[in-house]
Amino acid sequence: MHGPEAVNYALPHSDENAPDLYLPIMSLVTYCLLSAFLYGTAGEFNPEVIADVITKCFVTQIIEVLVIKGCLYSMQAPMPFLDLFSYTGYKYLGLTISMLCGILFKKLGWGTASFYGAFLWTASATAWFVMKTLDHNMSHETASTGPKRHIMVMAFAGSQIATMWFVSQTKYL
Repeated sequence: MHGPEAVNYALPHSDENAPDLYLPIMSLVTYCLLSAFLYGTAGEFNPEVIADVITKCFVTQIIEVLVIKGCLYSMQAPMPFLDLFSYTGYKYLGLTISMLCGILFKKLGWGTASFYGAFLWTASATAWFVMKTLDHNMSHETASTGPKRHIMVMAFAGSQIATMWFVSQTKYL
């Protein structure tokens, strides 16, 4: 972004608000390993499970970022690709927490219920995070002919819940 409303970050070690990809990538890897663990405990593990889960998550992430980038382009509100990957990648932290809750309570027979309880909380938190972050980092001056800014920010936040639901692995909880 250029102009007076541009948000400039220092490097992540100097600025705690700078977007980085460390936590989203580590959460994605952890989520995929937990999904593979869940398949393994059900006796259905196959090495392709890890590749399938990573591929589904990664392709969904790319499509989501491209759609958001396209919407931002139509609004004439620029934002770097890697920042969008960072902001939308936090969904895997919520999925990891939800998966851990499902695995921990599986022996009590509450695996699916605890997963969905944690999912509601983490998906809401992720949507709130994306809404507040994009609201703060997106230019307030957008194209007059494009979509309205506040509607798009809400749609981007809602897309987090939808994509979390799409990539969630609850088959063996």
